[in-house]
Amino acid sequence: MCSVTANLLGTIIIFAFPSFWGFAVAAFFAALYWAFWSGTGQAFLAENLSHAGREKEFGKVIGGFMFYGELATLITPLLASLILFHWGDSGYKILAGLDVFFAVLLIFLTKELKSVEIKKKIQSVKSFFIENINTAKVALGNVFLNPRLRFFTLYRSLGSGVTFLGIVILPTLAMAGMIDYWSGIIIAGATVFSMFASKYAYIFADKWGYRKVWVLSSGIQAIVLIGASFYTSNWILLAIIFGIYQFFLGISNPVWNHILVEETKGAALATTRSIVAGFFFLYITVGKQFLSTFPIETALFGLGVFMLIMNLLLGRKIVFSDLEKNA
Repeated sequence: MCSVTANLLGTIIIFAFPSFWGFAVAAFFAALYWAFWSGTGQAFLAENLSHAGREKEFGKVIGGFMFYGELATLITPLLASLILFHWGDSGYKILAGLDVFFAVLLIFLTKELKSVEIKKKIQSVKSFFIENINTAKVALGNVFLNPRLRFFTLYRSLGSGVTFLGIVILPTLAMAGMIDYWSGIIIAGATVFSMFASKYAYIFADKWGYRKVWVLSSGIQAIVLIGASFYTSNWILLAIIFGIYQFFLGISNPVWNHILVEETKGAALATTRSIVAGFFFLYITVGKQFLSTFPIETALFGLGVFMLIMNLLLGRKIVFSDLEKNA
C-alpha cells in the first residue's frame, strides 16, 4: 500500500506541476514506489503459491503475470500516439490525467489483496523502526554471507544488458529515418514478442533447467547487441533486431525471478530479494550513464562484447550449480 500510494502522489505531482522540478519530485516518489514494491510482490506471490501447495509452479505463474502485466506496455504507446495525434501538445495533459486515474485504481486493487501472514499488533514507532533495522541486518546477511547468492547477484548484474537498447532504440530509429508514427507500432510489436516469451519461458526451463536457459538467453542477448551495433543506420533491420532482443529478454526475466525465489529461503525474504534487485538497479543505472558517453554503435558493440565475456566466464559456474542442485 505504501508503494501504490507513492505512485499516486507521483502521478498527481506530474499532472499538477508539469515542470522540471515537478518531474524531479515525482521521480522521488517513483523511486519510493519501486523500492516498496521490489521484492514484496514477488514474496507475496511465492507465499500464496506455497500455501496453495503450488510452490514449484512459481516460474510458470510469474511468467503468466508478466505476460498480462506487459499489456500496459503494449497499449500505452498506441494510445499515446492516438491521443497526441488528435490533441497535439494538450494530449500530454490527458495522458497525465489517465496516469492519475489508473494510479487511484491500483490503490483499490491492492487493498483487495488478502495477506496470508498473521496480522501483527500495532507497534510503537520505536519498536517498528528497530524491527525493520533487524530485518535489514538479516537480509544483508542473507545476501553477503551466502556465496551462492553473492555470485548470482554478481552474474545478474554483469551479465545483463542494463536496459540500454530499450532506452536508446526510438531516438536511434528516428535518426536512421523512421517516421514518428511507426514508434508506437514498433514498441507494441516488440512487447508482443516479450509477452509471449515471458508466458512460455517455463516450457524451455522445464526441459533444460532454469539456470541453463538463463545463461543461454543472456548470451544470445549479448550476440544480438553486437549485431545491432552494425545496423544503427537501417531502421527496419534495427527494429527487427530489437524485437528479437526483447524476446530473449522476456525469457530471462521470469527465469531469473524463479531462480531468485529458489535461492532465497528463510527469514526476511522480501527484503533479501529487494537488496539483490537494488544492487542490480544500481549497476544498470551507472552502466547506462557510462554507455551514454560513447557513440551508439560503440556502446552497443562494447556492451555486447562485455556481456558475452561475462557469460563465458561466469555462466559455466551458474550452469554447474544447476547440475549440482539437481544431483
